[in-house]
Amino acid sequence: MKKLLMIVLMAGSLLVGSACRLVDPFLIALNLPLSVSATVSGGNFWNESKTYSIVDQITSVSPTYATKVKATRISDILLSMPNPPATGTVSGSITYQLNGGTADTLATFTNVPFDSLRSPGISLAQSSLVHRNVAGLSNLLTAMQNATGLPLTATITVQTAGTTSVAVPAGTQIVATIDYQVDVSI
Repeated sequence: MKKLLMIVLMAGSLLVGSACRLVDPFLIALNLPLSVSATVSGGNFWNESKTYSIVDQITSVSPTYATKVKATRISDILLSMPNPPATGTVSGSITYQLNGGTADTLATFTNVPFDSLRSPGISLAQSSLVHRNVAGLSNLLTAMQNATGLPLTATITVQTAGTTSVAVPAGTQIVATIDYQVDVSI
């Protein structure tokens, strides 16, 4: 009995001692969705933009994180409607502007059914309902991603504009989101 207890204790000590080591530095991935939420006005059109400072987005999570960024990346780009009407379609575009420069088209869409935009929406990378501007997407990825730290881009403006095929209830929204991730060393 004592021999069995001793073996169990030694085996347990070996497992705990060899398996529990903290890796230093420890990396966490921050999800920073860069979204523009447009309210469809006049019954069937929208045009909305929002500007983000990358460093401000990071420091809003923790003021110390901006100096500890190890990598940045775009994980997805989504188009969605939180509460779409029962019938109808949307047509429009998503554009972006880096550091106050020239606007570039990211994607266009024509006659996309409301129901397909129900949250979480459609991914530009995976949906055939959206026409991606390959050059615009490539420029965005180059400017916003960095495998070794913060991107060179300081600000990004995301804009969406378009129309619906039918008049929609007041308060109907359409959302364009760039899912941005930042790896931070803690």
